Amino acid sequence: MRDVPFPPRAVPLQPVLLHRPVYEELHTAAARVLRVLTKVAYHLGGDRAERLAVLGVDPAECPLFTSDEAWEWRYAACIARPDAFVTADGVKFIEYNAGGGVGAAVQTQLLADTWVDAIYSDQHLFAYRPFTARADMFDSMCRAEGVPHAVVLQGSVADLVRGVSSTRYFDVEVDYLRKRGFEAVFLEPEDLVEGVIGPGGRLRYPVGLRHFTVQEWTELGVDFSPVGEVIKAGCQLVASETSSLLFNKKLLGIASEGHPALTEEERRLVDHYVPWTRVTGDRDVVYEGRTWPLADLLLARPEEFLLKGATGMKGEQVIMGRDSDAASWAQAVREAVVRQDSIAQQRVESLRYPVSTLAQNGEVYTSRVAPVLGPFVIGDAPAGCLARYFDDGQDGVISVERHGAAQNVAVAA
Repeated sequence: MRDVPFPPRAVPLQPVLLHRPVYEELHTAAARVLRVLTKVAYHLGGDRAERLAVLGVDPAECPLFTSDEAWEWRYAACIARPDAFVTADGVKFIEYNAGGGVGAAVQTQLLADTWVDAIYSDQHLFAYRPFTARADMFDSMCRAEGVPHAVVLQGSVADLVRGVSSTRYFDVEVDYLRKRGFEAVFLEPEDLVEGVIGPGGRLRYPVGLRHFTVQEWTELGVDFSPVGEVIKAGCQLVASETSSLLFNKKLLGIASEGHPALTEEERRLVDHYVPWTRVTGDRDVVYEGRTWPLADLLLARPEEFLLKGATGMKGEQVIMGRDSDAASWAQAVREAVVRQDSIAQQRVESLRYPVSTLAQNGEVYTSRVAPVLGPFVIGDAPAGCLARYFDDGQDGVISVERHGAAQNVAVAA
């Protein structure tokens, strides 16, 4: 994990082990639910403006749309990673992260390589790999779009945090793509235009990975205008800006409530894999067969619910009723209902798994952890499973950057 963002405080000594059928279901179901969410997103309105309006998104927050709607939808869901729990009632997806900026693909690749191919190579473990799926996706994309196999990874070291100053995070995937027969390069934003657009406007790299979110780069003060320039010149950077619709948590609430575009089979799929989720507002909802004003339900049964901001990342804008005092929870519920900018979701609990950890002081300890799992879906294919958890066995809102969670992967045993 050298020069890759990785928590140094607690180093896992083994992966999270899942039975192979559970591991496969995580990936298969993640892809199936993603296809349903994409369908719901498309049917939110007759055009882009209507869809954004339904989700309450300011178009200025999505400045990198192209004029090619068919292309936008073709590559909206090409890279995604839901947050999932394996519960006593089966696999549950609590949110979806979608877009080229979905994090930890590199960590997932390197840790899977470490456990499966090296340290526990005699144990016959199994893991899908993000790099394999992403290279397959670029191969299919280049063939479908009729362009050379030349790929640019577009990101910034400034976005990696934790004091990382090396480009190794990007270089390891560039090396993999080159081994797969691609011409590949990593470019910082200030080098992007000159590196991608050659003499006479010829594109040196006609496709690529847009490895960032506008929100994060705006907060960091990184100029993303060069990205717009190369997109305008014809470089096809994925995922498309339409992926931002899939990332919006309101979409999960709309699907959970039952959108008219869904078939009965699709409704059953969402009901099975997605906890009860509703967009907040001053309105009635049905929960466990009873009709409630939404605010009354949340206030009456706080231990069963949490609130999430529609576009929050890294555990931001998440408030759990169980872990809040009554006054704070009541205020959060009132604000969410008035602003209509959040979802209310039924809380689910992960099954626990034993994982040994090496602390910075050299101590080794084993805890039964409650991981948030992240099965990658890349190009509609299974692509490996991230695992984040508190190494001391606590549960709650889990984030590596904001809450100091440990980072690992789940593999099949």
